[in-house]
Amino acid sequence: KQWYQRRVRAGGKAKPRGFAQRYISFAIDALFAGVKEAPEDPLPVRSMTPTGFSTKKMRKMLGSAKRPVMVVGSQAMLPGGKRAAEGLATLVRKLGIPVFLGGMSRGLLGADDPLFFRQARKVALKEADLVVLAGSVCDFRLDYGRSISKKAKVVAINRSLVQLKLNQGLFWKADLAVNSDVIETLRLQPGITCPDWLERLRDREMNEEEKMLSGSSKELEGGVNPVLLFKVLDSLLTEKSVLIGDGGDFVGTASRILRPRGPLSWLDPGAYGTLGVGGGFALGVKSVKPSSEVWVLWGDGSCTYSLAEVEPSVRHELPFIAIIGNDGSWGQIERDQSSMLGSDTGCQLNKDTPYHHIGQGYGAVALSLGEGATEQDIRDTLILAQLEHGRGNTVVVNVTLGRSKFRAGSISL
Repeated sequence: KQWYQRRVRAGGKAKPRGFAQRYISFAIDALFAGVKEAPEDPLPVRSMTPTGFSTKKMRKMLGSAKRPVMVVGSQAMLPGGKRAAEGLATLVRKLGIPVFLGGMSRGLLGADDPLFFRQARKVALKEADLVVLAGSVCDFRLDYGRSISKKAKVVAINRSLVQLKLNQGLFWKADLAVNSDVIETLRLQPGITCPDWLERLRDREMNEEEKMLSGSSKELEGGVNPVLLFKVLDSLLTEKSVLIGDGGDFVGTASRILRPRGPLSWLDPGAYGTLGVGGGFALGVKSVKPSSEVWVLWGDGSCTYSLAEVEPSVRHELPFIAIIGNDGSWGQIERDQSSMLGSDTGCQLNKDTPYHHIGQGYGAVALSLGEGATEQDIRDTLILAQLEHGRGNTVVVNVTLGRSKFRAGSISL
């Protein structure tokens, strides 16, 4: 402290001496130990290619499959950049098999690609005779492998040896484990056809979609029907829309209904304990894609981690639209905890919290929806949010949700 005072008084020319010099040098060296000069560009992702044996075996397995299914995970998007994502989409389409997209691979094939499926994944995996895990892992999202038919052949593709074999031996086993990039692996595979299987899945998809969306007309006590909310939002999305999911049940519902319009237009926090990235992701997207229309989908629990990012978004003119699904609980955890332990301790939140007013305090435009809101009310509110965003304003929409059983049975532990 004294050295800094002397330096200031000396016009910034003073140099530390003796013990002060050694102490400051030691502290700085320890603080920046191992740190090299920061690169101006992102570090390159090391490419990993499959072996010739893996390529030939996978080609043979694909060639003999009658009911193949591919599940693509976030890791498949790792090479990054629009060109790489579009290249991956081209390879997936060339392969020609039904695809379920998870995590940040959502949007890879756009909204209406004939190979893209969202509904009844568990049924499809039980009926499939070949399952390709393309950067996806057998954690709780695939019920630790129990979702896959024991009769199915499994090809697992992953850059990480740990994730490649995660939970293997419990309920699943890879017939072919490929320690490689998804994009490099698919690049070496020919296209196949399975028209009857695709038609069967498409019929089921249409039936499930119709059944799911029919639930949007149901009025829920205590607030807005989340299915109706996302049905309306999906109709308003454009090619410039980027969706950021940062929540549990609320985002899980969104993933079943919303259709990201293209690659890299869905971001989420991943699987384990990473809630709170929504605000930072929104600022990042607006920084690199200023013309994008960014929607942050926050649960009322997760929003508390980064709602304060509204302030820098206003200050730095990096606007986004935040929709907060307010059901007064940590819903995804509460559902299983209450059924398994008979207690909702630690899961309840205050449903009366005016999150939109908190956003307004940071400089955002405040909007809200609650019990009694009609479909037209929801549409008008979201359109107003888009208009305000177009004027350069950050918007926080607090949506009080009614109690819904839409996600009943979903795995969260």
